[in-house]
Amino acid sequence: MDIRGQKKEIRRVIREQKRSVDETWMLQASDIIMSQLESQDLFKAADTVFMYHALPDEVQTATFLDKWYQTKRILIPLVSGDDLILKVYSPDKVVSGYKGIPEPSDDAETVDASEVQLAIVPGVAFDRFCNRLGRGKGFYDRLIPSLKCPLIGLSFDFQIVAQVPVEIFDRKLDMVITQNNLFYR
Repeated sequence: MDIRGQKKEIRRVIREQKRSVDETWMLQASDIIMSQLESQDLFKAADTVFMYHALPDEVQTATFLDKWYQTKRILIPLVSGDDLILKVYSPDKVVSGYKGIPEPSDDAETVDASEVQLAIVPGVAFDRFCNRLGRGKGFYDRLIPSLKCPLIGLSFDFQIVAQVPVEIFDRKLDMVITQNNLFYR
């Protein structure tokens, strides 16, 4: 089966699985995944962390951004024309962006990508991971090549985690955390 067929089949399975999952379960599973992330040495050691608000049906990240910003410098992206700018997250310096996902306001502190010590990538289903890193449509494909830090993916088990080589950038996730398993590169 070619990659297009694989992605189509995976999307079908994900849709079927999500129909049987309610929002309460997703919040509980997100808590477990975040607890596992917090127990990792990579997370404990990092002072400057890139993490974006999750899209719908991904690990819920908003409450953890609010929790962590007090002890870590959490960076989220601001797309301005062709430029991708990393800004320090603070609840009082966000505005509503794409699909209502909060993005940093213009007056938030700007940080260079070279300062990122750990990148946390919510939503690592095979198709989303490929789309974000290899198709030139989003911020990940612009950001990931500039990061020299470990990449940790967060996913629900039903999102079918795969070790996906990204041919353009030759990058893989260093670790994927689900509510039940740890998958390493």
